Amino acid sequence: YLGLPLVTKRLSKLNCAHLLKRLLARENSWISKSLSFAGRLQLIKATMASMQVYWCNMFLLTVSIVKECERVLRKFLWGSHGRGKVKWSSVCKPLKEGGLGIKDLKTWNKALLLK
Repeated sequence: YLGLPLVTKRLSKLNCAHLLKRLLARENSWISKSLSFAGRLQLIKATMASMQVYWCNMFLLTVSIVKECERVLRKFLWGSHGRGKVKWSSVCKPLKEGGLGIKDLKTWNKALLLK
C-alpha cells in the first residue's frame, strides 16, 4: 500500500490529510538539524516534492491542498522565522530563468494528468 486514498469520487481535503501529515512529519524530522539553505533546497527537491508528484500523478489535487503543500515547503525552505525573501512563483522557475528549480505543484499536477 503506497499511501494513496482509495476513493472513487473527487478528492476532498480530508482525503489528502495523509499527504500533509507525511510532509509535516518529514519537515519536523529535519527541522531540528541545522541545515544550510542549499541543504534544505536539496531536501525539498529530492524528497518532499517527490511525495507530492506521486500524488499528482494519480489525482487532481484541490487548490487548497496545493496551497497547503506549498506553505509547508515555503516554511521549510525559508525557515519558520518570518516571511520568504522571494515570491514563491519566482522560486518555482527553472534555474535558467533565475529560479531555484522547484516544481510548481499546480502546473505539474495538470501536466502529469495529461499523460
